[in-house]
Amino acid sequence: MKVFLSTADASGDLHAAALLGELREREPDLEAFGLGGEASLAAGLDPVVPQSELAIAGLFEVFGSAARVVRAYAALRRSLVTRRPDLAILVDSPDLNLRFAAVAKRHGIPVFYYVAPQVWAWRPRRVRQLARRTDRMAVIFPFEEALLRRAGVDATFVGHPLAGRMAELRASLKPKEVAAELGLDLEHPILGLLPGSRRNEIRANLPYMLETASLLLDAIPGLQVQLPLAPTLAANPPELPDYVRLVHGRTHEAIAISTCLIAAAGTVTLEATLLGVPLVVSHRVSRLSFEIVRRLATVPSSCMTNLIADAGVVPERIQEMARPSALAAVVARLIRVPQARAEMCEAFARIAEQLGTPDSARRAAQLALDVAHLRPSGTASSA
Repeated sequence: MKVFLSTADASGDLHAAALLGELREREPDLEAFGLGGEASLAAGLDPVVPQSELAIAGLFEVFGSAARVVRAYAALRRSLVTRRPDLAILVDSPDLNLRFAAVAKRHGIPVFYYVAPQVWAWRPRRVRQLARRTDRMAVIFPFEEALLRRAGVDATFVGHPLAGRMAELRASLKPKEVAAELGLDLEHPILGLLPGSRRNEIRANLPYMLETASLLLDAIPGLQVQLPLAPTLAANPPELPDYVRLVHGRTHEAIAISTCLIAAAGTVTLEATLLGVPLVVSHRVSRLSFEIVRRLATVPSSCMTNLIADAGVVPERIQEMARPSALAAVVARLIRVPQARAEMCEAFARIAEQLGTPDSARRAAQLALDVAHLRPSGTASSA
């Protein structure tokens, strides 16, 4: 069996790798190629384009790297058409993957979408594109199945892939050992900075997060600061002041031993939720990107934890509100007031119960195989 895989960010890469592992158990001769990161490569993906080439976020930030993006897209599109896969597996990233879905459909290649793009949050018209361009979708939030089915998408809730992974980590974690290995001391508070997994997110978010951390260092004796680095940024890590410890390759462990986090909106906020670590969501994008998204958004929060809870469980300081002094005040309260942390963690536990059992990748793999078998033998796509 041959599959084309496209996953364009660090969190999607982990989900894709787990799916590939489950597929390989059922199809030992599986051949997978396309776009992926370190986890997908370790799961056997043949990289037509490495994920680091497309580590960009934001509507207009992409234009600054337009030539690289166009070259990468052209190479991936060519491979999708010429290598004739039995199935296209697309993970999130709608700006890129809906294009591949259209190409695949034109060439008779079944399309399986894993992890629904959150077009329902700010680009609802794209839901119709999902209905036309996909054969099956595996969704990871419980409310998505009914919402997408009403729009004509063949969607099935399989559970969130992080639910099992984070539960296993919490059960096996040895906090003192991890802290010692990372050069940290659990007797003093630990602040984790998570500015994002893409280069432009680092440029936009890291400077004010570092300024916030500097203010907190003056206010909270013994505070330790760490920055777990996304794999997509490992080749070109940011320059950091001496008080920040850079963590490579152990992001989830680093999150798990933190007292509090400052995190850009994204999958990491849900990872923190499932690990029971209090956080504040904060990020900035270009003014133009922000204004467009603000006008298109149909949901009240940029934090998935708050959307699932239908409440403001996690404080958010976005765009102009992401001022170091204001952000430091919110974080300081979470670090200094145990009751504030406990209340947030109680809400996190309730959210975790809604996200399903730890077998989401297995369920998604079976759905993917069902889709691949939709195409009769001998109807591979032509160039």
